[in-house]
Amino acid sequence: GKRPLNDIQQDEYVSYFLKDGDYWKIDNITLSYTLDIAKGPIKNIMLYASGSNMFTITGYDGIDPEVNSVGLQPGWDNRDRYPSTRTYTLGLTAKF
Repeated sequence: GKRPLNDIQQDEYVSYFLKDGDYWKIDNITLSYTLDIAKGPIKNIMLYASGSNMFTITGYDGIDPEVNSVGLQPGWDNRDRYPSTRTYTLGLTAKF
């Protein structure tokens, strides 16, 4: 039985606006492999792949369940915030 709130209740903290913010997130992951080369000037080569904000498992219906946990409004979800971006990095390192 949800009902609209009057103006006095909208400015206060009420359970009507509480959401379950449980989540499980893989934020940073890096995989690398080193190839040992004994010939020529190159001693070894390391190949790597890295990613951030890989995936989030949640039932939260907002943009991102990871909200502010410090400051004047802990746990406050700013719904006008741009979502976190997912980034990938590939690289190669050579040792001479």
